[in-house]
Amino acid sequence: MIDFVLAGGAVVAAVVLLRWFVRLWLGDPTGSGMLRMATASPLSSPAKLIDGVHDIPVALSLHGGRVRYENAELDASIDVHDIDEIEYGSDLMTGGIAAGALLRLRSHGRAFEFVLDVTAAERWSRRLPPHGLERAASAG
Repeated sequence: MIDFVLAGGAVVAAVVLLRWFVRLWLGDPTGSGMLRMATASPLSSPAKLIDGVHDIPVALSLHGGRVRYENAELDASIDVHDIDEIEYGSDLMTGGIAAGALLRLRSHGRAFEFVLDVTAAERWSRRLPPHGLERAASAG
C-alpha cells in the first residue's frame, strides 16, 4: 500500500515539474537567463531576428562596442566598427512589412534584420543612429 502512495506521489511531482518547465520555456522564448544577461548591458531589448522565413526570438543588446543577439540556442554578435549601414524602417527585405519597427544592420555585404517594438527602436536609434556607407566612410 505504501508503495502505491509513494509511486502516486512521484507521478504527481513529475507532472507538476514537467508542467512548470513547459510553462517556463514557452512563456519566455528567448530564455530567461539570456535576457537577464542582456539586461546588464546599457541597451537591451527582446527582438526577433528575421532569417529568411524564420522569426527567431532573441535578446538584443549593445555593450562594449558590440551588438549582441542571443537566445538559448544562439549566441552571436557584430562589432559596431564592422557595421557599414544602420537603417530603421518597417519594410523587410523579403517584401513584407514588419510587425513593429525594423532594425537593419549591414556588415561586409550581409544584412541582419531585427524586429523590435517601436519604443525599443527609438532607444536603439538614439544609441545607434542610422547611417549609410558614405557616412561611415567619411567618419573613418
